[in-house]
Formats: sequence, C-alpha cells, structure tokens
Amino acid sequence: MVDGKPEWWRRNDRLRAEMELPPYEPSRFRDGTYAHEVVDPLEATHDCTLRFVGFGGYPADWEVRADGETLFTIGRHRDDNGNTVYEVDAAEFRRRVTAALA
Repeated sequence: MVDGKPEWWRRNDRLRAEMELPPYEPSRFRDGTYAHEVVDPLEATHDCTLRFVGFGGYPADWEVRADGETLFTIGRHRDDNGNTVYEVDAAEFRRRVTAALA
C-alpha cells in the first residue's frame, strides 16, 4: 500500500481523475471518522454483523441492524461529492450500538 491506500483504491482514483469525477470517500460519520473504522471493532467486540440499511422507499429512511435485527434509525445525507455522511458522530454511534446490544 502507498499512502495508506490499497492498489485498487489508487487505480480507482486515477480512473475518477481521468473521467473528471469527484473524489470518493468511504461512508463516514459527522465528525469525519470513516464508518468502517468504527464498525469493524464493534463487530469484533459484540460478535455480530452491523449493517446500515435503507427502508421505506426513496429517499429511504436508514437504520442500523445487528445480525438482521434493527437497533436504531440513523440519519444520513450525501456530501457535495455524493459520498455518504451519517448524521451522528463516531462516539455517539459507538454508545448507541453498545447500549442496544447490552
């Protein structure tokens, strides 16, 4: 990896630049923390699979599920580049997941 990004990411960055597309960022929380940096450790700690799931048509409402069971709803929006931003910070997300799985 170069610059902390795997080769597939760098390849996609080059393609986006060639096509003059906006930059991609993985889904993240309001404070800028990438969702996978929070979700992966929570899954390991609680031995579950967490998913962000849209429901109810378009534009969809969203919820967080653990092993298919709804834990709570979560707001989200797209930034100016079309990347997903969840409308809660990472610490609050951790607290909500931990409380729901207690």
